Amino acid sequence: MIINQQRLRYFNAVFTHREICKAAESMSTSASVIKHQIKILEKEIGYKLFEYRQDGVAPTYVAELLLEYYRQSCDARMAFEVGLQELGDIRESNIHLAIPAIFVHVFMDIFDEFRLRYPGVHLQIEEIFETTKIIDQILSDTADIGIADVFQESPDIQHYAHVPFPLYLLVGKNHPLAGKRKVTFSEAVSYPVSLPASGILRQKIQAVAQSESVQLCSSSFVSNSTTARKIFASTSPGAVFMSAFSAREEIEAGTLIALEVTHPAFQSSKMALLTKRGNPIFPATDHLLRLLKARLSVFTFSPEVDNNSSIPLGASNAE
Repeated sequence: MIINQQRLRYFNAVFTHREICKAAESMSTSASVIKHQIKILEKEIGYKLFEYRQDGVAPTYVAELLLEYYRQSCDARMAFEVGLQELGDIRESNIHLAIPAIFVHVFMDIFDEFRLRYPGVHLQIEEIFETTKIIDQILSDTADIGIADVFQESPDIQHYAHVPFPLYLLVGKNHPLAGKRKVTFSEAVSYPVSLPASGILRQKIQAVAQSESVQLCSSSFVSNSTTARKIFASTSPGAVFMSAFSAREEIEAGTLIALEVTHPAFQSSKMALLTKRGNPIFPATDHLLRLLKARLSVFTFSPEVDNNSSIPLGASNAE
């Protein structure tokens, strides 16, 4: 049923004032016009809306229902108009991203494409190493979008996209374990392993060592720099736990070899495109999320280890 909005406004005036003349005055029209429009409205819905009395009018039960419908439609229209206003404002707003350094170079190509469609939206990119800090920024609404390797779920974090993101033991070509395809955790840590200075990865490795009753070999190099830790692994008898994606260039060049760690804890993590659950996703943010999902190569393949090669499948296609 399509109800004329102007007739609903006349109806609301009559319901409010309970007199035709006062309703007509409030609407800057004549009483005859009000009466005529109410009759048409009653014909359209098939029910009587008012009982006419000497002292005015009394609404029927159907009028009570129609009033609720009218008020809800007014609220919905207002919410829609406010939403349109917010969308207008968002064109000149900021989108804050918290992402690891390995994604910044690829993101700049996406940025150029995004800027053509939303030239008024300002993108703020912050390089953050630790997953916990990225998630904290999203939960506090400091960041709108995050990219992080996630080891456990959070009820307040929405995964817009995610892929398996296993961790490997990366070693140089002259490392004693370089000829192997798979290694146990105990084998991996029997050599110096460079650990990050802080964060979930360090906690994960320490937790596995404790559960396996394995003593970690003293690390001769501790750093939150992904680049520095890769150099350490490629130029020393040490090693590093890292994803194949993070070391794709070194693996392709042959300076690092990725060995599968058989412990299940190293297979359980995933790389995810994160937003805060329940937050509204405006068109500009939605468009950027779609670009990131489609263009960041980490979300287009699941790294696996070829039986005949130490190079993870798909790594050579990563940009």
